Amino acid sequence: MSTANLAISVIVNTTDRAQALDTLLRSLYHQSYRNFEVIVVVGPTRDHTLDVLMGYAGRVRVERCPAPNLSVSRNIGLAAAAGEIVAFLDDDAVPCRTWLAQLAARFADPALDATGGSVFLVHPNRPMIQTRLALTSALAEQVDARNNVLADLPPAGDGRFWTARMMGANMAYRKSVLLDIGGFDEFYEWVFDDTDIAVRLALSGKSIDPMDDAWVYHVPASSRNRVAYTPLGRWWVQTKAAAYFAVKNGRSTGESEHAIVLRILHLFHGHWKWLGEMQRAGQLTFRQMAVMRGRELVAATQGTLAGLARPRRLLAAALSPEDRGATRDTDFVPFLPDKIGLCGAVDPITGRQPVVTMPEPPLRVCLLSGAYPPTAYEGVGRHTNLMARGLFELGHIVHVIARGESEQVVFYDGAYVHRIPTSLTRYGRYQRLPHLYHTLNRAHVVHERVRQLVRNDGIQLVDSPVWQVEGIVTERSRLLPVVVRPQTATRQVMHFQRENDEGMRLIGELEVELVAGAAYLAPNSLATLQALREVYGLPASARFQVVPHGIEPVPDECVRPFDVAAPPATLTVLYVGRLEQRKGILDLFGAIPAVLAHVPDARFVIAGADNSLSDGFQARHGMDYPTYFAKHYAAVMPAVTFLGAVSEEMLNTLYQTCDLFVAPSLYESFGLIYLEAMNYAKPVIGCQAGGIPEVVEEGVTGRLVEPAASLALAETIVELLSSPAQLREMGLAGRRRLLDHFTYVQMARGFEAIYRAVLGSASGGN
Repeated sequence: MSTANLAISVIVNTTDRAQALDTLLRSLYHQSYRNFEVIVVVGPTRDHTLDVLMGYAGRVRVERCPAPNLSVSRNIGLAAAAGEIVAFLDDDAVPCRTWLAQLAARFADPALDATGGSVFLVHPNRPMIQTRLALTSALAEQVDARNNVLADLPPAGDGRFWTARMMGANMAYRKSVLLDIGGFDEFYEWVFDDTDIAVRLALSGKSIDPMDDAWVYHVPASSRNRVAYTPLGRWWVQTKAAAYFAVKNGRSTGESEHAIVLRILHLFHGHWKWLGEMQRAGQLTFRQMAVMRGRELVAATQGTLAGLARPRRLLAAALSPEDRGATRDTDFVPFLPDKIGLCGAVDPITGRQPVVTMPEPPLRVCLLSGAYPPTAYEGVGRHTNLMARGLFELGHIVHVIARGESEQVVFYDGAYVHRIPTSLTRYGRYQRLPHLYHTLNRAHVVHERVRQLVRNDGIQLVDSPVWQVEGIVTERSRLLPVVVRPQTATRQVMHFQRENDEGMRLIGELEVELVAGAAYLAPNSLATLQALREVYGLPASARFQVVPHGIEPVPDECVRPFDVAAPPATLTVLYVGRLEQRKGILDLFGAIPAVLAHVPDARFVIAGADNSLSDGFQARHGMDYPTYFAKHYAAVMPAVTFLGAVSEEMLNTLYQTCDLFVAPSLYESFGLIYLEAMNYAKPVIGCQAGGIPEVVEEGVTGRLVEPAASLALAETIVELLSSPAQLREMGLAGRRRLLDHFTYVQMARGFEAIYRAVLGSASGGN
């Protein structure tokens, strides 16, 4: 049978998870493979699961399971399946777009009997790789996640029987093969059913070959067995299943009684110790711990005795040979209708699906951003986050590749965020140039994840900031079109900071290549466009469209315009940004004494990480910026507070409670910080530099001064602090300007238009 015609039965087993089930079923509309049916086996549910399924009448086959037993439920689904292939998917999971297409391609090989892909737990509370190329021994020793097929192999000669296995959230088999071994052992009521199947298939000589791809995004929901993301659960059920597993499969593979007993004791002791640790950490009361330990002891005994004395309770004996694996076309109910409406993105955590009218199918885009919330809130990361949120609100499917200390995938603010470390050590000849060395290796790591996203989620294009040139390898590979977001150029930064670093110069050359090869350019301001022409020599053939930044408007009740009737006793001036010369921090330092001489009740709050080491300030002065200020401006130090880097919550509070926002940057390609202050109806002061005048309307929403002019800056601050009416009027005008021109959804519409233009050109050229 060809891959295109291979019938697949997707089996979903569920009890009391109506919301998660509905999210899963809606996500299946995005599958690229069409020849599949969905069988939902419903346990003794007490919620509105059956009401949810009524909305899928005629497209989902519903079976009932009388007991809350996962293996019984799996066997019911297996017996009902009309497809040649049965694919099991958890009810609290969302598969990648090409999940079924990849399974079908693998099963086109008639020698393959079982496969499955990786499982990523994507809830921000506890992200992890749950399964990737997993292994198990006959004594339930498991390796859950490996980097490749050769990594973390069992030690040679350890005497164990080992086999590949798949996680129950993402596994697929030939139906006939499962029936040949009797289906699932119904002793496993919750866990180890998937692992037991792998061992029994391997002992029967069947071919099991899991793959790194065919991703499933998992969002564990609470059940009768456990409360998700807490230590509360019926963990003794795991102990009972593990003991049974070790006895049954250990004896089948020739393990000694001594080895089996030691393994059971090890499993029991592990849970016993774990419960004690949770009690000491305050996660369990002493009574809860004692009760659970008692149940652990009973469960270990029950599992051991059942393994020794109880025969397996299987399925296949009740089925005729004709039922084993035959595809029954009359029973097969395709999930996807011939004509399907356009379906937007689905939030796998909340199930939210923005209600939008889509004239065209949703886009599948990948945004690159080194820093990214909530772990880092640098300018590019913040902008990318707002883009992702806006695109999700328009119904598009968004992936973001960001830096991380370890690999993980989370769904956050409308996007799947892939955090990956830079582990490559290529380009050894550039190790003497650390900035360049890291940049090149990072670009290759990013490209590898882009390739995986093409295979798994069918992304159509990549959007890369010019900063750190993370999209350069993808752009050069021609794998996908790359849209480039220009910001402040490395060459510009070197000029501002008077740097003469060879590695940085070469990164500037890479920026030139990235800009020249871009499918489309999306500068954030006319000033950035002009800089592109001056700094990069923008080719005449380049396609571009200015897309201003946008942010999410805070609710009206959070807005705090200046209260003229009851002005505060102390006026607060806020600065937000890195402490570096390019951001004008020295100019602000110089202005503070002059301001306090005229407005002694003013107070300055400076929020942002010190960047004196990177911008060369420490090398020149032997101290960081706060220390420099304390030494040279000691007389006014009591009126100034340095907060360092602050959390997002703290930052919003600072904007809300200040009276005037000041950021005298020597250059900003746009100036997102001014919008953030305007969001709370705060007047702003910036410089006549870069894209700042396109954000701050001089004399209406704030004031603009010449860059590197401390005296003029001080005079302007004094002028506004001395005029309560201006503080209020300019603040309210800034809020109106934001709502009219600079929301994140308006920004996303601009990028949507660019992406569709790029994809339209790409398809037209094929």
